Amino acid sequence: MIGLEELVVRTYNVFFGASVLFLVAVGLNIIYGVMKIVNLAHPSLFMFGSYTVAGLIMSAVVNVFGSSIAPLLLLPPIFAAIVVVIVSLALYPFFQFSSGKGDEVQLLITYGLLLIFEDIFRLVWGSAPLRASQPFELAGIFRIGQYIVPLYNAYVIAFAFGVAVLLWYFLFKTKLGMVIRASSMDLEMASALGTDAKMVLLLTVALAGFLAGLGGGLFIPSTSAMLGMSVELLVLAFVVVVIGGLGSFFGSLIGALIVSFLRTITLIFIPELELALLYIVAFAVLLLKPEGLGGGRKW
Repeated sequence: MIGLEELVVRTYNVFFGASVLFLVAVGLNIIYGVMKIVNLAHPSLFMFGSYTVAGLIMSAVVNVFGSSIAPLLLLPPIFAAIVVVIVSLALYPFFQFSSGKGDEVQLLITYGLLLIFEDIFRLVWGSAPLRASQPFELAGIFRIGQYIVPLYNAYVIAFAFGVAVLLWYFLFKTKLGMVIRASSMDLEMASALGTDAKMVLLLTVALAGFLAGLGGGLFIPSTSAMLGMSVELLVLAFVVVVIGGLGSFFGSLIGALIVSFLRTITLIFIPELELALLYIVAFAVLLLKPEGLGGGRKW
């Protein structure tokens, strides 16, 4: 029997996990929605953000700002996201080449990019895990009954929620967002009506890269960046999009919450079945509602 205090802590952890998974999955969905590419390399951009913060930016920010908590929390993830945007735009020719070439070519190219990134991480930062725990430590803790809870996770939840709201507003309430959504439905028709297709595609790649880098930068203070995490994250991200619906903004939210909840529950009661349960739920969704719980909505 789980008490009220433990329930609150577990719910807190669910929202933290869902915040990170949403930032990964929504970028994956945006790329697929507009370019029709299943980008297996997308989790590597998340890890690039983590490694950038842990290996380059954090030490520089600490030297400049000392123990000031606000810059430590906000600046490194934002800087990392900008770096990842540049990397994402450098990958645009690969995405453009694989677009329309068939699923096999897309999967081979994007998974090959993931493996290349793994080797780049090994070459630049080595095989040992990297940490950037200063924000996590300086943010402090608070208590929920007998449980000690890190305050940093609350900042991540709030920040991710703010990003989700801003992204929703951008996609659904601005002219440029409507152009992106229209292009995702029919890029050729949008181009015929005067849309700059290349600009839309570049913006899509940059936006997805920004979200991935931001997620990686926010996540790293609570854990370590290590080789192989891209593949683990790839599995979780695709379970999210299968459950929520490939190409759906709202599906990313739904899927991230469900996957984070299932992981939290299984790690408490049956940790050996963590991935098995996720696969079972994803399989059930594919059988009963192949378009995902997002309802088949494009966004």
